[in-house]
Amino acid sequence: MSATAIPVASFGNNPKVAQSIRETLLPEYDVVHTTLTLSTSLAELPSLCNGTFNQTPSSNLGSNASASSPADLKVPKAIIFGGGVSPSDAEQVKEAVLKKNSEIKFVRLTREDMVAAGAEGPDPEVIGRLLKARLVEVLA
Repeated sequence: MSATAIPVASFGNNPKVAQSIRETLLPEYDVVHTTLTLSTSLAELPSLCNGTFNQTPSSNLGSNASASSPADLKVPKAIIFGGGVSPSDAEQVKEAVLKKNSEIKFVRLTREDMVAAGAEGPDPEVIGRLLKARLVEVLA
């Protein structure tokens, strides 16, 4: 991971896809925390985005899961929602996070976005390309 990578978090349904996308986003973006369900997203992401590191990612995915010391933990600048996350779940997480940190940005890719970009399924290369473009826009 690059020392200048921008920290982001993700909420998606598939741990294998999440890990592949994490690798695709490097070195520009560091996925520091990944959640896989609505309940863990609501339990973990608001406090993380407020700088409270009271638990490691339940998914064990993200660089915060393997941080060697509290000084190595990072607060995300944005949260990425995977294509399998429903609009209502994404909205619930967004509302909960914004109550703790109004500076956090959000990126949601839909399955339609991925199909339009040429992916027939969860293609980490296509998803990574789309996410990088959207993250540049929202974090500018």
